[in-house]
Amino acid sequence: MLMRFSISNFMSFGYKPNPEEYHLYAGRSEQHKERIMNYKERKVLKFSSIYGANASGKTNLIRAIDTGRDIISNTMEDIDCQDKFCKSDSSNADRPTLFEYEFTVGEKCFAYGFTVNLKHRLVFSEWLYEMKSAEEHVIFERVAENDEYYFDEKLFAAKENREQFHFFIKDANRIRTTLLLYEVKRRKIEEADFEIFNKIFDWFRYKLVVIYPETKIGASYFWFGSDNKKLVNILKYLDTGITDYDMRVINEAAFKEYFPDESLAEKFLRKPRSDNRTRSKSILNFGETLFELDYDETGTKRIAKLVFQHGTDAGKYEYGEESDGTQRLIELLDVILNDDEDKVFVIDELDRSLHPQMTIKFVETFLKFSVGKTTQLIITTHESNLMDLSILRRDEIWFAEKEQDNNTSLYTLEKFKIRYDKVVSKDYLAGRYGAVPVFKDFEYVWGRE
Repeated sequence: MLMRFSISNFMSFGYKPNPEEYHLYAGRSEQHKERIMNYKERKVLKFSSIYGANASGKTNLIRAIDTGRDIISNTMEDIDCQDKFCKSDSSNADRPTLFEYEFTVGEKCFAYGFTVNLKHRLVFSEWLYEMKSAEEHVIFERVAENDEYYFDEKLFAAKENREQFHFFIKDANRIRTTLLLYEVKRRKIEEADFEIFNKIFDWFRYKLVVIYPETKIGASYFWFGSDNKKLVNILKYLDTGITDYDMRVINEAAFKEYFPDESLAEKFLRKPRSDNRTRSKSILNFGETLFELDYDETGTKRIAKLVFQHGTDAGKYEYGEESDGTQRLIELLDVILNDDEDKVFVIDELDRSLHPQMTIKFVETFLKFSVGKTTQLIITTHESNLMDLSILRRDEIWFAEKEQDNNTSLYTLEKFKIRYDKVVSKDYLAGRYGAVPVFKDFEYVWGRE
């Protein structure tokens, strides 16, 4: 689970000695205690919402979380980030950008961070601590420019592994475009001495999932691979009009009819070389149709397309024939249904294409399904009706606001002393908590005083 994220010198987040912080630590609220996960003395929330006017920096926070994740999972050379430093001050181009995450892997808590220069794609420093009850235990620290580093040699039972880790750090310091976590992972070392580094890398690669408004269907599609009654019940419960679905198997000739060019269809039908000896399954969204291409170990393929039933309608409907709101819900089904431990879903503009009541119902459904699970949901939204203290805790409501210097600041509703029976949405729209648009008088448009 994500506990805290700190950012400095990224897009609308200015360069600061004390980085801007966003966290999911539980505050003083006594409501909905069942939504708090306990990691020794740390109490972590399962849900958080971020509000703010357009261009306030909500999406920039999501992009910061995602960009840091991309830098960890790849190398600086592979990331399109040269112009992502904060442009409110021209000198920021040559200043470091900081990313730091506090998160859990199993029952352990870690703080991992790094500083980079985005314009020149260079790594400056990197650190990893285990956060124990009363102190932080240093696993490693390094400053690439000076080739300075420290790591806890007691982590390595084998002398050769300890010596190898020295080499990995020196290699990362020399390359300057890569992080140590990536250097360890790319060597595919399975020994127990390196297990913690592999687990942390995998948390960023597979557990931290960022979904934008333009994100197309992904993991959610695989829930349709079998007769899933729970899935049908969810679609009915969310009032999509869908009462059933079918994975309709088609042959290659029928598949090719969906494409204007047969060579394009052949390209999609070709099994990836890397999967030649294993079974692989892929999703293809073409036009209005969602296809599943399933290859077994021998290379035999099964082609199926997803169709939906609406009540007693004589015909069945393809994915692209469903409303934008229904498509959006289908794209997000994995958020509700997944059983993967420690999964963190970060959704930008959850309410895109959704009815206001649907946005609320989606959040409530996630909170019900996530009871007893270590899954987490973070959203940005404009849906003020969700800002209801009978639904959310005060510490689950955050605000993003642009300051006079054009930099984004973040703060939580807990900053304000309000009663539990307060109509928060009304006060928010009235501007009591900030983070709302401020319009000039209409006459200003015409140049009149």
